[in-house]
Amino acid sequence: MSSLGPEKVCEGMDKSNSKNIAKNSIILFVRMVAITLVNLYAVRLVLRGLGDVDYGIYNALAGVVTVLGSLNTVLSLAVQRYYSMALGNNDQREMSEVFSASVNINLWFVGCIILLSETLGLWFVCNHMVWPEERLSAVVGCFHLSLVSFLCTFVQVPFLAAVIAKENMGIFAGVSLVECVIRLLVAACIPVVTMDGLLFYSGGLALTSILIALSYMVVCRFRYKECHYIHVERPHLYKNLLSFSGWTMYGSLSNVGLMQGNTILLNVFFGPLLNTAFAVALQINNAFTALCNTIIVAFRPAMVKSYAKRDFGNVNQLFYAGNKFILYLLTGVAIPLVVEMDTVLHAWLGAVSLDTVLFARFVIVYVVCMAMNNPITALIQAVGKVKAYHIRVDSITLLSLPLTWCLFKCGMPAYSVFFSMIGLCVLAHVERLFCLRKYYEPFSIQTYLKVLILPFVPILLCTVMFTLWLQEWFFDGIYGAILGGFCAFLFCMGLVFLFGVNRQEREAMLTLVNSFIRRS
Repeated sequence: MSSLGPEKVCEGMDKSNSKNIAKNSIILFVRMVAITLVNLYAVRLVLRGLGDVDYGIYNALAGVVTVLGSLNTVLSLAVQRYYSMALGNNDQREMSEVFSASVNINLWFVGCIILLSETLGLWFVCNHMVWPEERLSAVVGCFHLSLVSFLCTFVQVPFLAAVIAKENMGIFAGVSLVECVIRLLVAACIPVVTMDGLLFYSGGLALTSILIALSYMVVCRFRYKECHYIHVERPHLYKNLLSFSGWTMYGSLSNVGLMQGNTILLNVFFGPLLNTAFAVALQINNAFTALCNTIIVAFRPAMVKSYAKRDFGNVNQLFYAGNKFILYLLTGVAIPLVVEMDTVLHAWLGAVSLDTVLFARFVIVYVVCMAMNNPITALIQAVGKVKAYHIRVDSITLLSLPLTWCLFKCGMPAYSVFFSMIGLCVLAHVERLFCLRKYYEPFSIQTYLKVLILPFVPILLCTVMFTLWLQEWFFDGIYGAILGGFCAFLFCMGLVFLFGVNRQEREAMLTLVNSFIRRS
């Protein structure tokens, strides 16, 4: 099997598949925009309701829970992968067994997480993290409630994986929007309740997580006949799921270390106020990651099913289209935000510290670099070579924690956390390309550079220069920033349409826009 050149990467795209991806992309894009706007406004409410110290406390505690419970995303990806493979092979019995095996594994992991959190996690929170002494009892209560929230998101994994593998993005978007609105209401009620604000907010999010988990269970119970528990007659499924999860967990831990682990280090070295600045940056990271996930969630199931059918032409089309969507959309949004971050944060949160502005700018650079790995990881997961991939790639990203610790120990400022994050992210991406070349034979690094990177560089430079020109002459306050950012985004998308995509992708973009207009 020879590597496919640039002229071949778009051949073989199934039209019905294209329409389904376009429909799901529209649904997920609307979901992402609505959730992002609501979440960003909720951050403003939470920050005002809790204050800088309690907001920093909550995010630091959520980081501890996330570190101890990083199996959530891991098992979800494993179940999605095997669901999609079974769907690609049209094997109903295997889908039912994948569901049942994942439920059994899930319950076992829940017990382990509770044990780790209530022993090691609680000991670390009480003895090694920095809190105001008078808030210690609230800290412990918040920790327990944050654990409940996480466990609920973990329990729903087999059910949510079934929804995504079936590509029923309308259900996914609807439940997500309901969750988002409830969280906003909880945030809005913080100033008016008589109980401790930190405990109220943590408890409200825990109750929300319980309701959402029950919603996914009910939907899957009555909509998908394969989501009924049966006896697993093929024990090798446990081995496959655990093996896939085990090595994906290695990658998950490296990503957790990049974000939540560094949150803990910032608390240990600089206290909860720097956690607040980092937490605001993480909200921006989450918004950009949501945009990236919106795209890759629409592409991943189709990539896995096409690979199961050995339709490599379609796999390559999906891979490069996903890369371009992610890279160009994030860039078009990121550049105006970085330029006008001070104005945007002031309008969003009011008066903010210089650390917050600096963290927010750095995190946008990081997330654009990080987002480029998603299509590669999705394709490697379809191939199934997760062990070798995660050993090679995530051994690099796992260095973030010790490197950050060394920087802080040497007296470097708090923003130096992003030096390790961005530098190791770029280095790991290079290794990802070599891994993909080795484990997926149709891939060519030369084609990747020619199709994706080479057109991207001049588009990036032109957009930066145009945005700086707009800032000098037109940006004035938040309305000027919004208008200028919109013009910069349109300028970037115009360059992408003319020089960043090929004819087939250009036609697909026009079809997607026309479909969106007809639905409006």
